[in-house]
Amino acid sequence: MNEAPSRPRAPLSDLFATAVHRFGAVWADLLVASAAFVGVASIPVVAVHETGGTHNATGITAIFAYGIAYFAFTAFVVLRGLPERATRRRVAWAYATAVPVGVLVGVLVVFLQPFALVPLPLFLFAVPAVAAGDAPPISVLAFSVSLAVRNFTRTWGVWLITLVFSTPVVVSMGLAVSAFSGGGTALLLALLLSVPVVWPFSTLFVRALYGDLTGRLVVAPQDRTG
Repeated sequence: MNEAPSRPRAPLSDLFATAVHRFGAVWADLLVASAAFVGVASIPVVAVHETGGTHNATGITAIFAYGIAYFAFTAFVVLRGLPERATRRRVAWAYATAVPVGVLVGVLVVFLQPFALVPLPLFLFAVPAVAAGDAPPISVLAFSVSLAVRNFTRTWGVWLITLVFSTPVVVSMGLAVSAFSGGGTALLLALLLSVPVVWPFSTLFVRALYGDLTGRLVVAPQDRTG
């Protein structure tokens, strides 16, 4: 779907408030869902660790597994908010799209380390686009990159706000687990404990931004913030 430049854009503060409000209203459902996605993603991570994998191998497995899980959770949030139920085919494609996007993001994280935070917003809209029916899976990466670049300030602005919001949550969890763990294990535990807050908020924020940029109604009437 093409962008609608003539439509007034909501301030980023309004999009932030929308995400926070929706998170407060449906936090229990999203907490359970995010925990379920993390639980499934943890299976290969635990398998690698328990079969004698090195810390490096376990860490790389975690990057890919949890990256895919995050984008699958994004599909869940966007599909949940659509005013009309998506077809089974579109639902399947939305979740399937989470796999290549998660792998691509995982490769960036593995090779660029913290510098991967800079290009990651280019891929935020891939799963929402498929879930909303705005782009076919075969061309959705180009769609996401194009939408993000055309709206550079708003996209990276939302990404920065998300990082600013999420960092204190991760740090506080890190301080909590540091009492009984250390090193890479403590970092992984801190990230996992942060998921019930960070994932729902960030996906709701991305959903609000996607709707704002495309003009697509991605929030069902019963799920609106007003």
